Amino acid sequence: MAKRVFLIKGIIWRPVAYFVVVLLIFYGLFELYIANSLNLVGALTIIIPFSIGFAWFLWRRVIKPLEEVNSTAREMARGNLDRELRIYTGDEFGELARSINDMARQLKNTIDEITEARNQAGAILDSIADGVIAVNKSGEVLFINPVVEKVFGIDQKASQGKNILGVIRNYDVERLLEKALRTEKPVSQEIRLIYPEPKVFYVNATPLQGHGRQKGGAVVLFNDITQRKKLEDMRTEFVANVSHELRTPLTSIRGFLETLLEGKIEDQATIRRFLEIINRETARLTRLIDDLLNLSKIEERQVVHRWQAVQLLDTVNRAVIMFQAQAKEQNLELVTELPAELPVVRGDPDMLAQVLINLVDNAIKFTPAGGRITVRAGANEENVRIDVEDTGIGIPPENIPRIFERFYRVEKSRSRELGGIGLGLAIVKHIIRAHGGKTGVESIVGKGSKFSFTLPIDDKTG
Repeated sequence: MAKRVFLIKGIIWRPVAYFVVVLLIFYGLFELYIANSLNLVGALTIIIPFSIGFAWFLWRRVIKPLEEVNSTAREMARGNLDRELRIYTGDEFGELARSINDMARQLKNTIDEITEARNQAGAILDSIADGVIAVNKSGEVLFINPVVEKVFGIDQKASQGKNILGVIRNYDVERLLEKALRTEKPVSQEIRLIYPEPKVFYVNATPLQGHGRQKGGAVVLFNDITQRKKLEDMRTEFVANVSHELRTPLTSIRGFLETLLEGKIEDQATIRRFLEIINRETARLTRLIDDLLNLSKIEERQVVHRWQAVQLLDTVNRAVIMFQAQAKEQNLELVTELPAELPVVRGDPDMLAQVLINLVDNAIKFTPAGGRITVRAGANEENVRIDVEDTGIGIPPENIPRIFERFYRVEKSRSRELGGIGLGLAIVKHIIRAHGGKTGVESIVGKGSKFSFTLPIDDKTG
């Protein structure tokens, strides 16, 4: 096609040729008219049909293709890239139509590729477990992923164009982002956020590398480490509590043994009292170690459960009978409110008995003389529920969320005095969880507490 095109200062030869031919025709008619070989009427008779024919020729070969090109270009500008020019002539308009059609197809393919890449990037960002915020070089939000929307309670559209402080209401995050944009270097920091709920994030702000107007901006990544920090704090607290629980009786035992070894005490009653204290502290250490080992095995699922059908009425009655003498000795009323029968659950009878023993034992320890302890049982279509309710000292509301943690005690001095080491409720929680059930507690300070657990009914036994 290039051989058929001849450019003279940017003008294609075909339109020029058309006008040259017309000019020659009119020039010939003019010469005939001057030479008196053609009168005005004859000239008009020739010119008018020729002009009409030439106008029709121009409309068909020039004006109509131009209108179609113009109309198609407007459609493409509106985004309709499926529209094609249907001009199949071998002239310049045909070549222009083919070029525009090729351009439209290539542009459509490019847009499809960009759209697919954008959708893939969006899917990746949406599936990331961490929060992602992209900002421009002015610090205005360009994009947030669903994690940020969920955690901070904000909307993608509402957040666009805002300063990051208007999205994440924390000055530490704003300062971190400003530093990353200013230095153009990645910046990381552990940040605690209070709103909308207390959380700890490891925030990483990374500057974007771009060109021209796109240069600048940053991506802020929010890695939620709240649970990890909580576990680290619990581990630190656990080590401190174990160390304290071991050190206290060991210090007592060592002190009394040193006194006895010096041989300065001859009073047999005093020696016997010292030995009784040593025996009591040794028993306490043994209980502590046994409970720690049992809790560890339960948590790591190393306990071999003797799964079988369990009738909880029998388990409850045995536990209550076991504590009747102790309750009477402490002037406490220990009663049961049990139905005639309960659905059977599936579990380890010894471990479920341990749950009831721990709950009733706690209720007795923290209920003053003259109080009442009630063990209730009931069932619905799905679960069996056991309640151990007392009229004891109660638990402050701020302590309830942590009451099932290892070594957590509301009144440490009173618990230690009563022989408690803070592992009983942790063992209860893990045993019930291993049986597919749930634990709960309700309490009012000065009025008492109610510890509950539910176990799923064994469908196989009806």
